[in-house]
Amino acid sequence: MHPLEQPFAALGAALSEVADAKAASFSMTSAREAVTAFLRLRHQADAAYLHLVRVLGEAGSSASDTATFLACAPNRLPRGQARRDVEAAKVTDPSVIWDGVIGGVDGDRGALQHLGDALAAGEASRAHVDVAVTALSRIPTTIRRGTTTLTDPVTGEVTEHRSAELLDAHLTRNAARHCPGVAGQLARELVLTIDPDHEDRTFRDPDAATRRGLVFGALIDGMCRITVDLDETATVIVKQAVNAASTPLPVQVEADGELIRDPRSKRQRDADAFVTLLQRGAAASDPAVAETARVSVVATVADVQAAVEHRDAQTTATVDGHGPVSTATLGYLVCGAVLQKVLTSSAGAVLDLGRSTRLATTQQRRALAVRDGGCAAPGCTTAPWACEAHHLPAWEDGGRSDLDRMVLLCPTHHRAWHAHHLEVRLRPDRTAEARWITRDPRWPGNPVPQPWVRNTFPADRRLTRELGARLRAGGSGPQELLPG
Repeated sequence: MHPLEQPFAALGAALSEVADAKAASFSMTSAREAVTAFLRLRHQADAAYLHLVRVLGEAGSSASDTATFLACAPNRLPRGQARRDVEAAKVTDPSVIWDGVIGGVDGDRGALQHLGDALAAGEASRAHVDVAVTALSRIPTTIRRGTTTLTDPVTGEVTEHRSAELLDAHLTRNAARHCPGVAGQLARELVLTIDPDHEDRTFRDPDAATRRGLVFGALIDGMCRITVDLDETATVIVKQAVNAASTPLPVQVEADGELIRDPRSKRQRDADAFVTLLQRGAAASDPAVAETARVSVVATVADVQAAVEHRDAQTTATVDGHGPVSTATLGYLVCGAVLQKVLTSSAGAVLDLGRSTRLATTQQRRALAVRDGGCAAPGCTTAPWACEAHHLPAWEDGGRSDLDRMVLLCPTHHRAWHAHHLEVRLRPDRTAEARWITRDPRWPGNPVPQPWVRNTFPADRRLTRELGARLRAGGSGPQELLPG
């Protein structure tokens, strides 16, 4: 008998005991604590499983043989999942000791040791590992196996670190703060910041722009599907134009006081906006004076200069609602654009309107976009342009249209606030935080507030872009990029 058979038998008995537990023996609080504890144990079990996969390799099984074994009886894992398991076991190997050689002893083996440690501690999930492994594979080899210099902000000491170590620390931090879906969005931001042309190279055709096209499908049941393939620049322009034109219709009040809201879904509003934009363009007598869509680009003066003067230069520019863009796209957007400075203080724009007007002005919304970065609800990734300016307190309760009395909320979480499922407040540093209000079905009159949480997604997205820009340029950055 192998020494592990007894612990495995004990684990199976414990799981059977959990499955036999009666719901009546739990309160809402104890049930949630039990679920949280079980999920941590499941993450730890996943780490132990990856260790056993590494044991197979140490016993002489090749990566392909191990994947085949996992996909065949009696395991019957999907072959794609089996291959991901083998790769995850490789990159989270904690036994690798780095000798300073770029690439280490076996390529990316042990490149995500910190994330593996978080999985073993139950602080990250297996889905987080898959997200990180996918992101790592999409970053150019010369960058992820290279080195980056960091500068200590206090002592000014310059040190050199492996880029893989910085990536590992950053991906582990995102796994601790966000669900796998949000962590995946941040990972995509990281890949596109490091390598803006990555998605273009996913085409088999080396010249991706030649694949652009528009195809009208057959008219079936009164509907026609239109398929459009666009390059990055055209995608940004079309996306922002449709987003700007697809806002919901204003709420109307009937004679009996009933509120009528826009019944269209987001998909339906986008379709209507697309047709409206085409009609406007066709009706314009002079195309030169036709109003174009507003594309909000966040870039530094140096980024703009580099895009105009050196089309091959590296920039950190991003487009709201789209993400990082290449230098060529930034240069196109800047050409003929109206540049506007957005200040984070009240200087230069009227940001405090009191009770003189209810709706936030354009200047206020831009300042809120810079300050909040998106919806303030915990875990929400809605971009600023898709959010609504919410008053604190509510307008009907005497709220003021002042910058320090408003916060961005997406429509879903704005409705949740009015339904008393969400509370929002501004911290002393003027950043927003929120908490959910839960209700036990057995005691609906006793709401239970959850802890206050600050949505760190906008800040983590900014750090992700900064890290990607530093890794791409090989320049210096703060020591906080390293794990504590």
